[in-house]
Order: sequence, then C-alpha cells, then structure tokens
Amino acid sequence: MKIISKHSSGRKLKQDGYQISAIAKAKKLVDDSVVDCTLGTFFYEDGGFRGHKTVKKVDASLTDRERFSYAISEGGKDFEEAVKKWFFMHTLEDVEKELLVKVVPTPGGTGALYSSVFNSMDPGETILIPEPCWGPYLTISRNLGYEIERFFLFKDDKFDLEGFIEKCEKVKAKQNKLVIMLNDPCNNPTGYTMDEEELKALIEYLNSDPTVPCTLIYDTAYLDMAIEGMDKVRDRLKVFALAKENVFTSIVFSASKTLFIYGERLGAQIILGKDKENVIDYFNACVYTARSTWSNCNHGMMSLFVKINDSEELKKELDEEINQVVNALKERSEIFLKETKEVGLVTYPYKSGFFITIPCKNNQVVFEKLIEKEKVYLTLSDNSVRVAICSVPKKEIYGLAGKIKSVIDEFGK
Repeated sequence: MKIISKHSSGRKLKQDGYQISAIAKAKKLVDDSVVDCTLGTFFYEDGGFRGHKTVKKVDASLTDRERFSYAISEGGKDFEEAVKKWFFMHTLEDVEKELLVKVVPTPGGTGALYSSVFNSMDPGETILIPEPCWGPYLTISRNLGYEIERFFLFKDDKFDLEGFIEKCEKVKAKQNKLVIMLNDPCNNPTGYTMDEEELKALIEYLNSDPTVPCTLIYDTAYLDMAIEGMDKVRDRLKVFALAKENVFTSIVFSASKTLFIYGERLGAQIILGKDKENVIDYFNACVYTARSTWSNCNHGMMSLFVKINDSEELKKELDEEINQVVNALKERSEIFLKETKEVGLVTYPYKSGFFITIPCKNNQVVFEKLIEKEKVYLTLSDNSVRVAICSVPKKEIYGLAGKIKSVIDEFGK
C-alpha cells in the first residue's frame, strides 16, 4: 500500500551540494589536507566564514518589532523601492520609462526561482533550461511536472545565440510560448557573464514575433560578485527596456548572496513588462503563491536590507566589503586558470564569480576518484565538475588544476 502521492513517489535528493559539502567539511575538520570546493559560500584566506561587518552592525541595531514581527507577503513599499534601487541603480529610470516594475520578497533566490517557474507555466508545458546549469533548475521544473528542453550555452567561448534560437523555435512550434531560464552574470556553474550585445541580441530575438508570449526567468544571484564592478555590470540592465509587449521578465535576486546572509534566506522576484495589465496580474499571482507557500519572508533581513539601502554611508561600507570579496575571487581565479593552461585542463569560459566548471565525461567517476586519490571535493554538473573557488583559500588552489587533470586523464574519458 502506497501512502505517498504518485507524483512524489521515488523522489530523493542524490549527491545534493549541501550533502556533499557537509561531508567535505566534516572530513576537513580531521584532515587539513582535504580540499573543499563544494558550496557557493565565500571563505576567507584563513579558511573561516564571516558575515559582513556592516550587516552585523545593522542587524544588532534592529528593534524586536523590526526583527521578529510578521512581514506582509507582498513586502511593502519600502522593501520594493529598496530592491529596485539596489538592483537597477543608475539604470532604474531608463527601465521604468518603458516598463512597469513590481517586487515580491522571497526566501532566497530559490524562492523567486520557484515562483517564477510556477507562475509562468501550465502542467505539460516545456521550459528551456541551459546546459550546464545549476541543478535545482531541473529539480524545480520536474517537481512541478513540466517538460524540459535544454540548450547548450556556448559556441567558441561565447553565448551560442544560434543554438539557443534553434531550441526556441522547436519549443515555439510545440506550444507557441516560451519560458526560458538564464543565470547571468557570473553564471552558476561556469562563471560566464553575457556582454551587453549578447543580452541585447537575446531580447531582440524574443521581440521578433509579437504573437508568441515569452517569459525570461533571469537569475542574477551573483550580480554583485562580478569583476566588472557593481556600476558596470548594471549598465547592461537598460537592455531590458527594449522588451516589447510580448516579452515578460521575472528577475531572480538573492539578498542572501549579496549580504552574506545565506542561511537567513532573503531574495526578491522582480517583475518587468511593458503590458501593465499582465504585470499586475502576474504580481498578484506571485503574492498569492507566496502567501500559499512560505507565507511571508524573514522580516529582520527585510528591515536590514531597507536600512542599508537608505543610508549612503552604510551602503558604501558594505560595497567596500563586497569589493574585497570580488578581488579575492579575481586572485583565486587567476591562479587556477593560469594553472589550467599550464597543465592543459579545459574549462568553460569564465569571467567572474564563485565557480569555474570543467567539462568531462564520466563525471561521476571523476568526482569519486578525486575524493579517493586527491581528497578533493567538488560538485557535479552536466557532464562536468564544478570548482567553487569561493570556498578555497589561495594556498589550496595552487596545484589543484593538476590534481583534477590527472584524475580526468585517467578516469574521465
């Protein structure tokens, strides 16, 4: 006799990043030679994890009401304005001239991702997901009962627009509708960032047939980790103002990543569209989803986010701390990528961010043998293994490429 529902039967997390990371961290406690390249959490050069000083200072100043009382599901005007100002910065005016912008608070970026997928599709429809991708893109879509079509991200170390369009046309022929997931900038798992022309070309393609409704789920979890800097990486956002009535954007923003409050779970779903009626309809549905799923978000972190955003001094202090992290990521990536070239280890194109990904066949075997032979813990992606340089101090990055190359040469072909 089965008690569980048919759609849930047999579902089980297998080698989830959190599970692998917990094992790696336990091993590291008893063996310092273990190299933990698993989770997307930043660790400093001394191997320690620390929250931002600015965040901790503001957190300590919150009243009990600001911290512990219920938030409203739709977030409120202060939170909406803070998110818009933070996310768009100097491009907000350009975007709001053309599009209506609404915001819903979510438990981390993952909450925004779930709401975006759930409210953009009907059962049996197909969603376009990149390859390689962050694993929960697939599990969220499958858990909700949607079909999946994959498009490969790269051609000649650039975004493969031609291949992307080919897969879009296939899905359009099937359902006359497009729902697309894209993680940018600082793509998880590859570290790639689309330039303004690539992003513009994508929007222009979606604009090209006004009879086809298109929803772009644009995951920006690592927005503030880009080497280009916070101002420059946002210059590209004005491209969204070019979207026509048939093109709808649901942006996934992760305050958890930006503020280093990973476990506190705060994010936002930022909804953009030229058709105001559609935007309001979608916003109302997302608030309904919030109230019916997680109810409301972490009020303390929402209050903290608003307070930092409202103070130029606090924002400057936090930006300086974030820039220190970005500089550390730059140094680590330069070391690793220099050594990959020296040993002939191929990676996907990396520009900035927490991760670098290495394509390889038999990645499950490679994953296991890296642990067995080199005490190196990575995570798995599509026909590849992912290195979380964010969690590895420089002293442990030296020689890492050679270790990975030797195992791939022996077991990954």
